[in-house]
Amino acid sequence: MALDENGVSEIEWERLYNPDNSIFLSGRKLMSEVNAIIFLIVCTNIFFVIRFFFQHYVLKPIALSFNMRKSYTARFLENGWYTLYYISFFLIGSYVYSQESWSIFPTMNIWLGWPTQPFSTLFRTYYLIELSFYVHCTIALFFETRRKDFNQMLTHHVATFFLVGCSYWYRYHRIGIAILWIHNIADIFLYSAKALNYISKEVKNKTIHIICDGLFVMFAVSFFVTRLIFFPFTLIKSSLTEAYYVSVEFPLFYPTNVALLTLLILHMFWFFLIARIIYIKLFKSKDFDDIRSDSDEDEEVKPTQKGLEAEPTRTNKNINNNKNNKLTQTKVSKAAQKKNE
Repeated sequence: MALDENGVSEIEWERLYNPDNSIFLSGRKLMSEVNAIIFLIVCTNIFFVIRFFFQHYVLKPIALSFNMRKSYTARFLENGWYTLYYISFFLIGSYVYSQESWSIFPTMNIWLGWPTQPFSTLFRTYYLIELSFYVHCTIALFFETRRKDFNQMLTHHVATFFLVGCSYWYRYHRIGIAILWIHNIADIFLYSAKALNYISKEVKNKTIHIICDGLFVMFAVSFFVTRLIFFPFTLIKSSLTEAYYVSVEFPLFYPTNVALLTLLILHMFWFFLIARIIYIKLFKSKDFDDIRSDSDEDEEVKPTQKGLEAEPTRTNKNINNNKNNKLTQTKVSKAAQKKNE
């Protein structure tokens, strides 16, 4: 289906004059997005290809140069890949927004003019690539290192995919780019801190350790500001009130707001974990380096003499079993001596 000079199709213009949202579920709408669906599938596969080459030909040699143990290498590759993505698409998203004629403030601009708001080729391409990335993330989650917050991450990816996908389909792309942009900011600091942390564990360099801690602090601050202040009090507030004020006929009004609130609940849960880490650092004098891996694996490992292999940390249960065995051996020995006498 042909688009006008602003990237608006006949379907959006028809919906403007006929308040019937069923047009977005019609066969015409599906046929108009066939090329976008194909592009989405292709980009998802391209992400996996780029990830493979970046991890194996850029990040893996870095890990080997530091003699990084095997248990750390896989997680270093994952975090390094996500660092590259979030830096890249934060910058690309910033550029796309800078090319737009509207501003997010006042926030009523997000909704005014829907559904015929301009949707340029650059904006549309960026949006579909971001959507394909979350498809890639959801699939990759089942093959990456299993983490304690697997269920929360899966919920996050599904909710984000639903929001980004629906915002594209129903042309809520203005609030969509704002949500994507603020989420990319904090993740830059998170994944770069985690990737650098695995290097710090090997080289024991004080400077790198300080940089890791600094990145973690920047992550905590940016997470709080963007996801617990700006996200609920600007974007969710606008979606709950201003969108309804502009038009009571917005499609998927309730499901999209439920998905937004689901993300907010996840953010609150994750910030509780962040606050716990900070509390341990400040009041128990434990380094970020010692506890940041709690979100990566259930069982901490210690290096053996070989360096690259690892053995589980001895637990209190093992120690108690050893003590019981020694007591039993002592009793048997004394009994044998009495018998001989």
